[in-house]
Amino acid sequence: MAMYYYANQLYQLSYALPFYKKLGGTIIVNSISKYFKFHNQLKGMAAFNENTLLNTPNIIIRKNGNMQDLEGIILSFSNLWIERDPAKCKIIFHEHGASDKRIGSNLKTKPLEKLKNFDYIFLMSPKNQIKIKALAESFDETNLADIEDKFVKIHNLRFAEYLEQSVNKQSILNNIGIKDSSRKTVLYAPTWRFGSGTLRKYFHQFAREITKEYNLIIRPHFHDAKLIPQYKLWAFTHNINNIYFSNPANLKKHDTFTDFIASDILLSDTSAVLYEYLITENPIIIIHPNYGRQIEMPDNLNIMKNSVIFNKQDNISSLIIQALEEKKYSIKYHKMYTDCFYTPNENDVVDAIDFINKLNNNI
Repeated sequence: MAMYYYANQLYQLSYALPFYKKLGGTIIVNSISKYFKFHNQLKGMAAFNENTLLNTPNIIIRKNGNMQDLEGIILSFSNLWIERDPAKCKIIFHEHGASDKRIGSNLKTKPLEKLKNFDYIFLMSPKNQIKIKALAESFDETNLADIEDKFVKIHNLRFAEYLEQSVNKQSILNNIGIKDSSRKTVLYAPTWRFGSGTLRKYFHQFAREITKEYNLIIRPHFHDAKLIPQYKLWAFTHNINNIYFSNPANLKKHDTFTDFIASDILLSDTSAVLYEYLITENPIIIIHPNYGRQIEMPDNLNIMKNSVIFNKQDNISSLIIQALEEKKYSIKYHKMYTDCFYTPNENDVVDAIDFINKLNNNI
C-alpha cells in the first residue's frame, strides 16, 4: 500500500523526511503554488530514484482535504480535516514540535473535531497529550476516552538522526562556514509573531553584542525567513563578523538539528526548539516572552522553570558567560529531556516505522 505525507508548510516536512527516507512515499500539498514551491525547495532530495523533474520526492495536489481517491496511509503534520475512504485509507496525525503553545489558534475552525477524525495520533511527548486535553477543555469536553484510544506514543525520529550526526561537529561547522571554531557558538532561534517572536526586536542588538565574543547563528522561524537577505545586508554594511544565517526554507542545506550540533548554547523565546534542544544538554537562555496563550506545564515539563531568563534590561553577553560557566540548569537537561520526550526503551513506546508497516499490512 502507498504512503503519503501531508504538510501545510514546508518546515513541517522536517518531521516527515525521516519517515520518507525509510518508507518512501508521496508528499501531498493543497495548492498549485505550494506544489511548485515544494518542488523548488526539495530538489535533489529524492531518496528512491523517483522519476521527477528536479529529483524530488513525488508531490501531488489535493485541495480542501479531499483525499478520497487515495489508498494506503496518510501521515499528516497539520491538523486538517481529511476526507478519505476509511476502508482503504488510514490517517495519522503527527504534531510538529512540543512547544507550550496551544493547539488551534482559532477555535471556530473546530480543531478538536479535526483531531478526532484521525485514526491515530502520534505523540512524541507527554506535552502533546496535555495540549490536547487543554484543547478539549476549551470546548468543555472532559471525557477524552474516544480520542485517547487513538494515541500512539513514539520516539521522535529526528533525535536518532541527531545522535548519528553529533559526532561530526567540526564537519558541520565547516559546512556552515564558521571561520573561528575556537569561539563558542550561540544559536539564536526565535519563533514568529504567532508566539510573540523576538527576531525583529533583538536582531540588531544581539548581532552587535554577541558577535564580539562568540559565533552567532541566526535561525528565524520559517515565516520570518524572508528577512534573511536584508539582515545579511545590514550585517555586511555594518561590518558585523562571526554571524551566520540558517534558512529554514532550505531543508537540504540548513537543518535545525545540525544547528544544534554546531552550537554551544541556545537563545530563544517560545519556539518549540527550546524542548528539542534539551537533547544537547547545552545551556538555554529564554528571552522573556510577552505571550499569554501558552499552556502551564508541570515544572518538569516547563523550560521556563529550568532556564536562564533574559529581560530587556539585561546584558546578553554577561548572561551567556554565566550560563556557559555555571551550567546551573543544563546539568538537569538529560532528565528533563527524558521527561519531555518518549524514549525507545519505554515499554509503551512503539517504533513508528514498525507501527506504520504493520498498519499497512492490515489495510
